[in-house]
Amino acid sequence: MTRHLLFHGAAAVLVALSLATSRLGPLADAVPAWLPLYSAGFALLLVPVLWGPAAPRRSGWLLLAIVAWAALIRLPLLGTEPSLSDDVFRYVWEGRLVAAGGDPFDHAPDDTELMDLVPHAPEWERIGHRELPAIYPAGAQWFFALVAVHRADDRTMRSALVGVDLLLIGVLGLLLLRLRLRLRMLVLYAWHPLVAVEVASSGHYEPLAILPMAAGLALLAAGRERSAWLAWGAALATKYVGVLPALFAGLAALRRREWQVVWLGPLSVVVVFVALSLPFALDGSPPVGSLGTYTANWAHNASLHALLTPLLGFHPARWVLGAALLGWLVFVASRDWAPHVAFVAVFVGMFYLSPVVHPWYGLWLVAMLPLLPSPSLALLTGLMPLSYLAWTSRASGGAWQAPAWVPWLEYGLPALLLGPELLWRRAGVPESRPRAA
Repeated sequence: MTRHLLFHGAAAVLVALSLATSRLGPLADAVPAWLPLYSAGFALLLVPVLWGPAAPRRSGWLLLAIVAWAALIRLPLLGTEPSLSDDVFRYVWEGRLVAAGGDPFDHAPDDTELMDLVPHAPEWERIGHRELPAIYPAGAQWFFALVAVHRADDRTMRSALVGVDLLLIGVLGLLLLRLRLRLRMLVLYAWHPLVAVEVASSGHYEPLAILPMAAGLALLAAGRERSAWLAWGAALATKYVGVLPALFAGLAALRRREWQVVWLGPLSVVVVFVALSLPFALDGSPPVGSLGTYTANWAHNASLHALLTPLLGFHPARWVLGAALLGWLVFVASRDWAPHVAFVAVFVGMFYLSPVVHPWYGLWLVAMLPLLPSPSLALLTGLMPLSYLAWTSRASGGAWQAPAWVPWLEYGLPALLLGPELLWRRAGVPESRPRAA
């Protein structure tokens, strides 16, 4: 009974903190006031993780409770104005364009051919980098269009993404049950304040991309490997990084010499990806939009790239770190690790080696925390909103850049914690982390 009271009490406090956050006004103007509320919510996750229900007989009821509390945590934030990011306004615009029969990969928002659509699109004024065409893959575009057909505004889009997010929580819960992991660990994603803000308030579409990746992992754990590959094809078509578990599952099949899986699995991924992307390529141009511009020129909140740029130059540093990331990918691929473990390893490498790291990228790691409840990874996700202090810097007349100490704390503290954590696990010291099947 005490465990249940602590569990639901922590959820109720998280709802209260979410409500307090929603009363701050535009979060970009209130980052110093929001961060203490966020930190309190992040620290509060320790309560359900350490003292939540241990081994419930009715797991379905616990899963339902986690999803219900997650919905209540997100609900107040749907009433806020997106201010930390303007991405959701581009989602609405591109959904509106696709629904009207246009191609966002060929036409940037400020294209003169689209000016007749602008008077009917109030979100157009708030789109960032209107000179650039779409960067989000075809699978995401179809979702944007589906929402825009119903109603093209940011709150509708954010509400739809919250619905997807709640579905993702359910899939992650089923995956935990299949792997015989503690279901209460699901709160590390479901109740994480970063997820609530990035999805319900800012409207980022990460849950839409994580969902098919997680579904593929759940299908693989259930022994339905052929269906898993189809899900990973949808993940590739929604956000490219979501296909990484398919790569590691294919390599595992290669080690087992399961030749039918080795060729049929990747073929399934390609078929789904082509089916979703082909309508945007019928004019002869590949649906990549501004992806090349992003990968070649953008930088924000970087760690190693920021350190190497003064020594090597902006672009040479990108090439060096790109080669390092490729080497890290090869190393991880050579290990016989479970697909979700290998995915986390590669994604952490991307965090430290990438020139661009936005806080909402952390949702991919948060989604894996219930499977791999690592203190260092949890801390990495918990510190990411510090980069939003760039808004405070801009408001005071400076550049849109967080204070110099932020990256050292954001990336350095988790890195320092990771070493002792790995030594602890290698030493075979008993730990509370549940065993996987």
